Amino acid sequence: MPLAVLEDRSCEGCTACCAFPPIRTDKLQKPANLLCPHCAEGQGCTVYDVRPAVCRGFYCGWFFLAELGPDWHPNHSGVVIRAEHFDEDTITLLILRLSPFLVSEEFAAMVGGWVAGGVGVEFERVGPPGHLPAKMRMNELLEEAVAARDLRAMHKVFAWSLAHIDRTHVWEPDTIVLRSELG
Repeated sequence: MPLAVLEDRSCEGCTACCAFPPIRTDKLQKPANLLCPHCAEGQGCTVYDVRPAVCRGFYCGWFFLAELGPDWHPNHSGVVIRAEHFDEDTITLLILRLSPFLVSEEFAAMVGGWVAGGVGVEFERVGPPGHLPAKMRMNELLEEAVAARDLRAMHKVFAWSLAHIDRTHVWEPDTIVLRSELG
């Protein structure tokens, strides 16, 4: 069942989806973690009417999950919820940047609720420009802290997992060379 976009949600100048995903279409080839050449940062797509279908169809989880408060907006939180995995009972939280929101009670409560409810939670980190992201499943790491409702322990797991990805992951190139025939 397709999810409905919430009427009160908007991008509000967020252009994260114009940067992090790799794009492979006939008319646009864009490496991961590189701002699309057709994006005006903070404003959006400059070729909106002719943008590829993959761009037309992308909405982050902010647009679908009514339980997310305003602090979850990607511009504020530094987190993009990857909505393409909702049907698989997994929520992927793409951590674009380390922000105070990641140590907030609101973030921990939502992640803890998903873990306690049996929803798979993955932290994903962007790599260097032209490289694919890295993921880490969080459920098993968080189970004990969530069961004990231990906020401090949850924060330690969050910090450890993100640092672990950043320090140890071998980033895989996406092999895309920037090319555009749009606009």
